[in-house]
This record gives sequence, C-alpha cells and structure tokens, in this order.
Amino acid sequence: MLLFEYKNKFHRIFIHVIFWLAYLFFFAILSAITSKFNFFSILLQGFYSLPIDIVATYFTIYFLLPKYLIKKKYIPFALFSLFVGFITIVLNQILQVYVFLPIYYPQLIGKIKFFSLQFDLFSYLVSSYSVVIFAVGVKFIKFWVEVTKAKAQLENQNLKSELSLLKSQLNPHFLFNVLNNIDTLIHTNPERASKSIIKLSDILRYVTYEISNDYVCISKEVDYLNSYIQLSALRFGEKYISFDCSIKNTERLIAPMLFIPLVENAIKHGNKKTDNSIKISLKVDTNIEFNVTNYIPGINSYKDKVGGIGIQNLKRRLELIYPGAYKYDIINTDDEKYTAKLWIK
Repeated sequence: MLLFEYKNKFHRIFIHVIFWLAYLFFFAILSAITSKFNFFSILLQGFYSLPIDIVATYFTIYFLLPKYLIKKKYIPFALFSLFVGFITIVLNQILQVYVFLPIYYPQLIGKIKFFSLQFDLFSYLVSSYSVVIFAVGVKFIKFWVEVTKAKAQLENQNLKSELSLLKSQLNPHFLFNVLNNIDTLIHTNPERASKSIIKLSDILRYVTYEISNDYVCISKEVDYLNSYIQLSALRFGEKYISFDCSIKNTERLIAPMLFIPLVENAIKHGNKKTDNSIKISLKVDTNIEFNVTNYIPGINSYKDKVGGIGIQNLKRRLELIYPGAYKYDIINTDDEKYTAKLWIK
C-alpha cells in the first residue's frame, strides 16, 4: 500500500496495521470536530465499520485495479467501483442505524431511521469511500514507479544484451569459420557458396538493424535462426542440427534474438562426433514453445555448464520483458542429453 518496498511478510502486515489504525484515529479526530458525537464514540463506531472499509479497499486495489484499471478497461472499473462504493455506504449505514445506535444510544431507537441520518449519497461516497480512493491513488503511483523503474532497467539491459549479441554474432571466430567454409565451397560447390554468402548477409543485416527494435515478427526471428543453423551446418555437417518448426500464428511478435543463446550454447557443448546431436523445435500458436536438445560428449565432462553471459542475459531479458509470462527450464538426463525449454505466453 505504501510507496516503499516491504522487507518481508511480517513487515508488510505491520505497516498495514499501522496504516489502518492511523486512518481510524485521523477519521475520528476529523469527524469529532463537526459531529454531535464525541471523539470516543466516533472511534468506537469506526471499529464497527473498519472491516467493511478494509474489504472494500483490498478488493479494489488487488482485484479491480490490476484487472481493469491497469489494463485500461475504464468503464468496467468505474462501474464496479461505483457498485462497491454503494455497497460500502449501505453497509456502513446499516451498522450505524441498526447496530451501533441501538447498543450505545438506545434512547434514539424509533427516532432515527435508515434515511434520516442525512443520507446524502455524494457526501457518504466521499466520507465512507475516501480511504478506498486514497489507497487506489497510492497503489497507482506505486505501480507507475515500478513500471518506470522496470522500463529503465529493461532499456539498460537491452543495451547490454545488444552489445553481447553483436559481439557473439560478429566475433572473428564465427566469421572466420564461415568465410573459410565458403571459400572452400567456391571451388567445390559454387551454388552452395553463393547461398551461404546470402545467409551470412541476412545474419549481419538482422543483428545490425532488427535487434534495436523491442519486438519483431516471429517469422523474421525464424528466418534468422534458419540462416544461423544453415551456416553452422557448413562447419559441422548437414545432419548435425535438425530444426522442426510449426507456426500457426505468423504475425506473433517476440523480443529479438531470444532463441539464439540456447542454440549457441547447444552448439558449444554438443557432441561434435555424432549426427543429430542437436534437435531444435519451435511451436507458435497461442503460446510460444522453444526446445533445444543436445547430446553431450560425457555427463561428467560437461560439468552442468548452462551457458555464460549469453544465457544470463537471456534470463534477465525474460524477467524484464515477460514478467510472469514465461517459463525457462533446463533438464539433464542420464543418457547424456541436455534440454533447454522456453515457454512464452
């Protein structure tokens, strides 16, 4: 509820209790100035209505706010808020007329009815629902601060990731191996050499221009991945990597170059002496499922290496770009097989 971060669950509960006690005393002091009842009577009355205010507040900020207001569904949010406000007012009035007054002011029974306590809907909305309005304002400010902070972190991480990805794709070893293989093909298979040059050009164009965008079409990411796989096949053989791709939603957007760190990691640690050492699958429908399986030369020699800077950057980008909407798992099996699974909602 407050703008600072909670240290733990107990600290959160303590701060909320302090807030509600402070609200109760502040409301009693403020009401006592203009009311015919004294401070302690109003404070006692506040204890009766406090559970209603608490339920209305938490229902609004933890359900209505994220479900409607944050998603810019303003009309449903306004309608539900008015309904909750009306119910809050009615319940508070019922407590005051039929519970509080009969217990503490029995002499007023029969003299005061439900609508006789100056039942003005607007003034009651301001007084009875004011804490909810205040909590929504604080929560919304906190949400805006968190979004701004996350956006700044994402921009900073994207800059680091772009540099890392550029270094990875444009490093001299990668270019040297590809160019050396193309040079060999020029004499033995000119047609394939020409296609390889086009694939290399596509890769350089993609990592130079596309990775500066927040999102790219999934089809572009697949084209880039295909180019990278085909160039890798020049070095390790056509049967070294298999790629199974099924895309039902070709217009789906995705953050650029999320898949390549997993493929690079598989190539780096995969068994270079066997065919079908690396199996890649991609399914794009409502969700995105990307799996990379590679057979390793020996489970003991592998030492559970799960990447490096590339994988670390991938995990950080996923946290910033798809918070709560992704799953990343790694599986090592006894048959010397390593699988990385990435799921994006």
